[in-house]
Amino acid sequence: MENDKPKKSGFWIANLIISLFFVLSSCFVGIWTLSVAGLFPYFFIVLLVLFLMIPVLYRKNQKDGKYKIPLWTVRIAFVLISLLFVVLPYIGLKFKYNKFFYTPKKIIYTYGVYTLSSNIDEMLPKHLPLECREYKFITQLGSIAQDYHPSVYLMFYTDNDTLMQYEKNFKTIPDVNIASGECKEHDYYQFQNEVFFYPKNFPDHVFWRLDDIHREKFKNMENAKIYIAGDYYTHGCLLDYDSGLVVFWT
Repeated sequence: MENDKPKKSGFWIANLIISLFFVLSSCFVGIWTLSVAGLFPYFFIVLLVLFLMIPVLYRKNQKDGKYKIPLWTVRIAFVLISLLFVVLPYIGLKFKYNKFFYTPKKIIYTYGVYTLSSNIDEMLPKHLPLECREYKFITQLGSIAQDYHPSVYLMFYTDNDTLMQYEKNFKTIPDVNIASGECKEHDYYQFQNEVFFYPKNFPDHVFWRLDDIHREKFKNMENAKIYIAGDYYTHGCLLDYDSGLVVFWT
């Protein structure tokens, strides 16, 4: 008696290999960039469901040919979800000087990477102000490395009205407090005989992320205000009314 099961063709095997490649490669990229507490598990579950649906629909289509449209729909969705695992981290790591990518990078960091419960999303501007000069936005992505904390650095120059709006917003966010404005002296090792002054509550790791055009203002930062939140990993914002410089960090 002949076996009624359809034989596995070369196309079926190739389809399986390609699917496995997309799953493994996209997951490899995703798990090193998108946090397991963020977008990664949702994309992975959807990707896994689509991966399991492809062979089922393929076999049904082989029998009666009525599942061609659902099969190709699932295939296309599978490829698109896989590409998101690559595209989202790429956007998160690049375009630090491109204002157009501010919102996508902010969303990727806030919902895809940041693992701790935080009000950093409330602190960061929903939109960039009209007056926004010398913009720079760095978003570090997640990693499975121990004791690694992905940070974000946003800096630009703006007008005093915008600074006042930010201050007003900070005062409505729980656990966000104004810090001491006392300055400390800091020697910048790349430039001899240059001394920088910035508030002692302004983290060193943020200072090194500044571009020279931002860092030069720290030669006189006595009137800057610092708003901070958090205990172990502090995040906050520096507002300098003298120069119009704004610096957010986590």
